[in-house]
Order: sequence, then C-alpha cells, then structure tokens
Amino acid sequence: MDKWVVAVDDDLVHMKRTGNILSGNGIHTTGIRSGKTLLEFLRSNRPDLILLDILMPEMDGVETLRRIREESGPAANIPVVMMTSDEDPETRAACLQLGAADYLRKPCDAETLVETVRTVLSRNPSPDEPVLPEPDGKTEIGTVTAYLEKTDAPAGRVWMGKEILTNPYRYMIRYMERYHGIAYQVLFTVKPVLKDIQEKERARIMDAFRESLQQLLRHSDMMFEIGDSQLFLLLPEAHDYDIDRIISRLLETWNQSENGQEAVVTYEAREIRPDSRSRQELPAEYEVVVVDDDPAYRRLAMNALDAEDFRVVTLTSGEELIDYMAEHSPDLILLDILMPGMDGFSTITRLRGIREDRFDIPVIFFTADDNRASEMQGLQLGATDFIRKPFLPDVLALRVRHVVELGRLQRNLTQEVDRKTKENASLSLRVVQSLAQAIDAKDAYTNGHSGRVAEYARQIADRCGYSFSRQNEIYITGLLHDVGKIGVPDTIINKPGRLTPEEYEIIKTHPAIGEKILQSIRERPELAIGARWHHERYDGTGYPDGLSGGSIPEIARIIAVADAYDAMTSRRSYRDILPREKVRSELENGKGSQFDPVFADMMLSIMDGK
Repeated sequence: MDKWVVAVDDDLVHMKRTGNILSGNGIHTTGIRSGKTLLEFLRSNRPDLILLDILMPEMDGVETLRRIREESGPAANIPVVMMTSDEDPETRAACLQLGAADYLRKPCDAETLVETVRTVLSRNPSPDEPVLPEPDGKTEIGTVTAYLEKTDAPAGRVWMGKEILTNPYRYMIRYMERYHGIAYQVLFTVKPVLKDIQEKERARIMDAFRESLQQLLRHSDMMFEIGDSQLFLLLPEAHDYDIDRIISRLLETWNQSENGQEAVVTYEAREIRPDSRSRQELPAEYEVVVVDDDPAYRRLAMNALDAEDFRVVTLTSGEELIDYMAEHSPDLILLDILMPGMDGFSTITRLRGIREDRFDIPVIFFTADDNRASEMQGLQLGATDFIRKPFLPDVLALRVRHVVELGRLQRNLTQEVDRKTKENASLSLRVVQSLAQAIDAKDAYTNGHSGRVAEYARQIADRCGYSFSRQNEIYITGLLHDVGKIGVPDTIINKPGRLTPEEYEIIKTHPAIGEKILQSIRERPELAIGARWHHERYDGTGYPDGLSGGSIPEIARIIAVADAYDAMTSRRSYRDILPREKVRSELENGKGSQFDPVFADMMLSIMDGK
C-alpha cells in the first residue's frame, strides 16, 4: 500500500508546496487547514504520518499534538513531525516530550522534507501492512538479521519493540566490513515456566531478563526487542573461542537472580565475519559476457575467467547479445568479430544505437585476423582492446581484469565526484540559510522572513517555467536579499512605531550595503543584483536608483513581489498580519505601479492555490 501523509498547515502556499513535493516522490498527501479539523479527521482515518505546523490560529500544533496523544484509539500512535518557522528551544522540547518523531524548520528544502518523511515512515510500519509478530518466540535469527540488514527481508515485518535501531546496526556492520571486524549475533528466547501466565507477569519477567543482560553488556554491544519474548544481541569483537563463555556468563547471571527460576531461556548464536560472507552478501563480482559462435573458444574463455572469480555469461551470436543487454549491464563484453549473421562490428553499432546508456561498457574484440583496417574500424567504434585467437587463458584473464577494474574505478571516481559536488552544494545552501537566519534574527517580528521570501520567489520562477537550476539561483538570491540589514541598527529595525524620515533614510541604505557585501562573490552576480534592486518599483519611484519597468533586473522584480507578500502576511513591530482580502487588494492595486504585473498575477495565483 502507498504511504499516506497528512499535512496540517493554515498557510495554503506552504501546504500545497509540501503536497507537491511528497506526491512527486510517490507519497500520497492530504492537506488540512487546522488542528481542530485534523482531530475530527482522525476519528475515521488512519494516515501513516502527520506533518503538523506549530503556529496556527485557534489551536496551535503543540496543543493539537497533545490531544492526539491523549486519544485512546489507534490515532494516538501515529508519528508526528512538527514544522515551524520559529526557532524556539522550549517549544521544540515540549513537542519532543509529547512524542513528536522529528522537528523541521520551514520552509525546508525538498530533499530534507522527503528524507525526513521517509526516515520516520521506515521506523513505523503502515497499519495495513502485514506484521510478522511471533509473540510466542518463534522468530529465527536469520529472519531478524534479514530485516535489520534489509536483505531478502520477509514480506511482512518482524515485530520489534520501541528500541529498534536499524540504522546503528547497519552502521556497525559497515564499520566491521571496512576494518575487517568480527561479531556474534545472539537471539535469546524467554519462555515462562508457567504456561497460563498473565500478560502483565510475562512483561515483568521480560523486563527483568533485559535488565539482567544490560548489566553485563559493553557500550559497543547492541540489543533489540523482538516481539514480547525475545531479545537480539549484536556483540562486536566476540570471537568463536569465547562466545560460549560470554553467553554462559549472561545466562548464569540470570539463573542466579531472583527471577531466574520463572523462565527458561534458550538461544541461537552465529558468527558474522564480513570478509567471509557468501557471494550474495558481498558486492557483485565482475560480470563478463563472452559472445562467440565457436563453442571451443567460449568454453576456453569461460574456464579462464571463472577460475579468476569472474561471473561469466556465454552467448553464441550478436542477436543474443542484443536481447541480453535489454535487461543487463555487464562490466565487460568479449565479442568475436567474425560470426555468421550479425558480425561483431554490426552488433556493437546496433547495440549502441539502441541503448545509448550502454556506451560506457568496455568491449574487447576477439579476432583471428591480423588486419589493420579491421582494428582501425573497431577502435573507431569504441573498442577498448583486441585479443588475437588463439589466446592464452592467463593472458585473457589478466587483460580482462585490468580493463574491468579500470572501468569500475573510473565509474566510482565519477560517482564520488558527483557525490562531493552535491555535498558541497548542500553545504553551501546550509551556510546561506544560516546567514539568512542570522539576518532575520535582528528583527524579533520577522524571524524566517528570508526563507519565506526565497520560497515564494522560487514558486514564481517555477510558474515561469524556469529550469531547476534557475529556480535554485532565485531561491538563494531570495535568501540573501536583506543581507544589507546587517548594517542597520537593531533599534531602528525593531522600533515599535512608525519610523522618522531620518530613520527611514537609514533603512533605505540596506540595499546598497547588501550589494557591497555580495558583489565580491563574482561566481554568483545575481546575489548582488537581488540585494540592490529588490526595493525598486515598477513605476520608477523605488530606491536606491529609481529604476522602472524592464530596466529593473527580472530577479529583483520577482523578489520584490515575494518580499511584499511576506511583509503583508507577517506580524510586524508596528502592525498585525493584514487580512487576506487586504493583501489581495494591495497586490492587485500595485500591478504596474509597485509590481511587475506578470509576477504580481503569479503571486495571486499562488495565494489561491491554483
């Protein structure tokens, strides 16, 4: 069943953006405008997760969460992720104490939103998914391990307690793989002596056994609850020659306790040695496809490569290779040139014409001819190498290994470069967001202003049909549009009343200050442009330069609309949030005078959720 998320937010723009992001990533999303409506909705519906805004009229998110947790029905256990534009440690602590699964600052980027939702959903099985609870202690150690490592896991789920920590478990396994560590898995099953024991007594015995184990475990050991009668341990650096002693000590401590006679404890244990796992658990070995109509050469090549632990697939014709490549991506192709029907050159030409994404698979041609023209043709088609027939098996294996390892190294390097590039981009965005938050922190009434302006500007750009990279440029420019306020005294920014003419002139210096700060970032000239001209007006009466119409850079015209909209829909030191109709009227009346009419219309459509 698809995952179902309910997003609760009185801000229609933010709610729609959240829904679009999650729906675009395969997560069904329903929008609700208030906490009161949510509580009524939960009486007859059971979503997998709730995204709950904190700052809402009538009933805020904290109170809504408290009422959800007070319910006695299934809704009480739905995971809730809180969302807010304020950074209030006390509110955050209150939400977490009430059982919030996570806490997000808004507006958050799409990647963070999707990753957070998926992480929380992965920790909470859907109510409609089959659960594989074995409360009578029948779950086997292999089933538990498969679920924790997510490899060949059962169709349902292993019933695990609240302390399940699959991410640390997988981290520990990766750590041992990297440093060639060893460990033991142990699954204890606790069976009370009395068969008709009440559930409360069963739970008490289980708690006593857990506490008995905890007294002897090291900080590096890990323990998980499996159902209501089993405990699973991962014991790093536990060798086969001392595992019996370790388990005996654990059981002896239990047997000598005051509860030891109330239950019989059995166990399964097995060693994990990552460097000696089966092939199914190791990264896939190199796959080589051998294509030759001569069975003797196919057999010779297969034996030579199989002895070197290559996975070998043999085919008899170019037509078979075309069919095989429709669903497979080997590390290398050994392709005979002279074959009946479709020869090697025709095969590779047709293959690359059909599957452009297969261009990076190296091809070594087999040939019995010493023909320079054929060799030149093969190289023009992208051949990596030629091997003459008859060939020596050891030489074949050596040349194949050299080619595939070089190819995989190049692919890994490319992936690592891509990963680092994304990491750097993500880091840069976080730095910019932190700077924007520092700017907003100067104004006690507009915390989160820069982030909201950036998001509204991005949505306008999206409606213009701009590319993702262009939208991102506009978003980052929006984040830094008010950076010049760093040079404006806090007493003026936070003045509760109207500014004097002298104070207003000081405020009007912040665009030029912002430009001066950002113009040194020559790789991103749009940053300084947005900072300097976002207060220009379409009719030429704005500041600092009195630009008008199309002479105002487009990015500044977009930010100007987004900035004004957020100013009107935010509480300020000298006034409250303007009514929705007043905001609409200001945008309508400002078209052609204060705002670019095209971008003002787009902001209005965003307001209406169209």
